[in-house]
Amino acid sequence: MSRRNAVRTVSFSLSIALVCLGFFYKTNKENKAYILNIENTYSYMLDELNTATGNIATILNKTRFLTTKPQISRMASKLLTEAEICKSTLSQLPIADRLSSLNLFFSQVGNYAYSLSERLDEEGLSAQDTANIEKLSEISRNVAELLRTSRDDYNNLEYWAATLDREISQTVEEKGLSVSLTELEDEFKDYPTLIYDGPYSDHILNKEPTLLKETAVISHDEALKNAIKYSGEGNLEFAGESQGKIATFDFLGAGVTVGITKQGGYLLYLRKEREIADVLLSYDQSLLKASAYLDSIGMRNLKETYYSSYGGVCVINFAFLDGKTLCYTDLVKVGVAEDDGEIVFYEAGGYISNHKARAFETPQITEEEARNIVSSKLQINDVRLALIPTDSEEKRCYEFSCISADSQEILVYINTDALREEEILILQKGDGQVLVK
Repeated sequence: MSRRNAVRTVSFSLSIALVCLGFFYKTNKENKAYILNIENTYSYMLDELNTATGNIATILNKTRFLTTKPQISRMASKLLTEAEICKSTLSQLPIADRLSSLNLFFSQVGNYAYSLSERLDEEGLSAQDTANIEKLSEISRNVAELLRTSRDDYNNLEYWAATLDREISQTVEEKGLSVSLTELEDEFKDYPTLIYDGPYSDHILNKEPTLLKETAVISHDEALKNAIKYSGEGNLEFAGESQGKIATFDFLGAGVTVGITKQGGYLLYLRKEREIADVLLSYDQSLLKASAYLDSIGMRNLKETYYSSYGGVCVINFAFLDGKTLCYTDLVKVGVAEDDGEIVFYEAGGYISNHKARAFETPQITEEEARNIVSSKLQINDVRLALIPTDSEEKRCYEFSCISADSQEILVYINTDALREEEILILQKGDGQVLVK
């Protein structure tokens, strides 16, 4: 072979090798991206499963304290929905066919919920029903914790780094999520056998705003004056108009956004974006700042309810106090910067949507009669009148603040005009927050 031909042969071979190497690199990269995409999907599914299982635990926990058929049936319907979500999500995870115990548990929850809603009589839960619910509640809490742990193991940074280096020949099922769920299945196999017969509505913001009825449409200049007054910011510029159930004139400043209702000129929202320094204010100090702000803008007779502190901002929920009735429907939220007490957040959609003059009549049901509806498993510590939103309308209730044997704080709502439970909520108290679920 001539030297020229040898060079050509080597060059040609090298070109082929480079092409092959490029193809291999591209394919390898695509395969890794494909595998990572699959595992991201599995991670998402595990999060969904974890959320739905947590919802089951919460619903079962509430159901333990219910005493009337309508509310139990409502909870049973929610339970059935969450159980079906769990089963559907579980079926999309790897080695789902090997997770028989988990699948059986979710099937039993769904079947039990359906059975309960079909055969429940006016007397409410039987002793056996109560025992079953207690058992399911305990199991569901354990499952939720196991799923939470599996999710945390699966979504750590070291795992994702290792994924990129995993050999292409290995399948998703061989490592990662499959291992976590298999271990979970092993821990869960011995759950007891059951014996059975086979936080306020969002719709309140979608109604025609009651407060704005029969109010006049203000001008752009009037809206700007109100925006400056409510925000304390002098340099605001018109940013456009927002339509919807509550139409607004919107204004922008340096890190500030303000929305003023076109009708009536009310402050709908205020947001100030800035860095929060060290937390210096207590909740009581933040409450004083929030209450003073509400008073300064003419928002009277508002009572603090629950709060959450996050990122240096304490957001406090206020409800309108109409005489002796606390109207949770008429909700205002105020956010206080915990470094200097500045008002950095305000939202009044619930108040504007629902507030009106109400003429509350004397309840047809006495407080003592309502007390007799509350579960005997709960110790009643306090009671007050409250107006709550439901799926259909506002309902006035006795709000019983209770404590369970396992030290949970429970709110039970009994209709003032009928011996009927309308809602049950669980108070959740943690570091820097008091919320309900």
